[in-house]
Amino acid sequence: MIEIPCSGSVLKAPEEEKAGKILPSFPRPAFLYVESAAVDEPLTRRLLALYPEASVHEIQDHRRLDAEAVPLRGYNSLVKQQVLVLARNPGAFVRPFWPQSREGDRHFFIAHANGCPFDCQYCFLQAYFAHGAPVIFANLQDLLQELDEHLRDQARLGPATYHGGELSDALALEPLSWFARQAVEVFRCHPGATLELRTKCAGIESLLPAQPPPNVVCSWTLTPEEAWRLYETRTPSPLDRLCSARACQDKGYRVGIRLDPALRYPGWEKGYADLVAVIFEKLDPKGIESFVLGGFRYLPGLASRIRQRFPESSLLLEEFVQCRDGKYRYFRPLRINLYRSIVAEIRRYDPGIPVRIAMESEPVHREVLERPEPSRRGGAA
Repeated sequence: MIEIPCSGSVLKAPEEEKAGKILPSFPRPAFLYVESAAVDEPLTRRLLALYPEASVHEIQDHRRLDAEAVPLRGYNSLVKQQVLVLARNPGAFVRPFWPQSREGDRHFFIAHANGCPFDCQYCFLQAYFAHGAPVIFANLQDLLQELDEHLRDQARLGPATYHGGELSDALALEPLSWFARQAVEVFRCHPGATLELRTKCAGIESLLPAQPPPNVVCSWTLTPEEAWRLYETRTPSPLDRLCSARACQDKGYRVGIRLDPALRYPGWEKGYADLVAVIFEKLDPKGIESFVLGGFRYLPGLASRIRQRFPESSLLLEEFVQCRDGKYRYFRPLRINLYRSIVAEIRRYDPGIPVRIAMESEPVHREVLERPEPSRRGGAA
C-alpha cells in the first residue's frame, strides 16, 4: 500500500495483477534472494507469496551475491532468467545524471532497480554489476517519498528531467514492482519536472488505467530488426515495441524514440531507413516528443565482457577509437556518417521533429545537425 504524496490517496495492487494477469510477461524465478533488511517490506511479502515454488535464500548484502551465492557466479543469461533479488536500498534513489550538462539542463536518474531480464550484447551493465540477476529495491515507499522531496527541492531551480531506465529498464520489472505507475502519480503532482521512462518492453498495462500527465514521456529504445536479432537477446521485437508505443500515444502519453545505441553492422543503412519508415508508419508524428541518437560506445571492461560472453559477436569488429572520456566510439567519420544517414531519414518524413545526439561533443553536433542543439553530452572527442 503506497501513499501518493500530493493527494494522500492510496494506490493498491489491482486484483487482476495479484492474480497474475500481467505477470506472465516476466519469467518465473527459480531462486529468490532476499536481504534481511528487506524481508518485512510489503513488496517482498507479496512476491514471496506470488512465487511459493521458488527456492528462497536470505542474504545480508545483494552487492556481495557473486561471492555468496553459487547459482549467481558470473554474469550469464541463465541467471537473468532464473534468479530474482529483493533488496533494500540504503542510499539515494535519486542521483545526478550527466554532470557535464549545461547550466539549466539538469538531469537525474531514479535507481529503482539494478539489472533486467533482457540480455543485450552491448549493455554496459555487464561491466557495471558483478552478476546478472535483476535486483528490485523493495523499500518502494522510501523511493517515492525521496522522489517527492527531491522534486519539491529542485522546483525552485527550474525545470529538470528525471530518467527511469539507467541502471534497469524502466518497465522490465514493472509487473513485479509497479514502480513506473506510482512514479507517474508522483510526477502528476510536480508539473514543472519531466519523467522519462525508457524501455525496450512491450508490456505497458500498468501505465494505461489512469489518464497520463503531460510531463511524462514514455521512450522506446529501438534498433533495426537485423540488429535486434543479432544483439538483443530476449527482448520484444522492434515492431512489438512500436505497437506498445502507439498504445501509449493513443492513451495520451508523449512518446520518445531513442536510437541509442546506434549500431554499424552489414546493411545498417537500409536497416535504419526501414526502421525510421516503420516508426512514422506506426506512430503519430505529432505525438513523438523527440528522437535521440547515440552511437555505440564502451569502456574497456565492457569489451572484455562482450568477448568473454559472446565470442562470435560482430559487435566489436568495426573501427573504434578511445575518446577523452575514456570510452571507445566508432572512428569519428564513421559515426558522423551513421548519424547523418539516420537524421536524413528522420527529416525526410518530418523536417521539424526534434533530433538530439547523446554523449557527443559540440563539433560532432554541429557536423551532424548543422547547428548546436541542447543535449546531454559527455566528453567525447
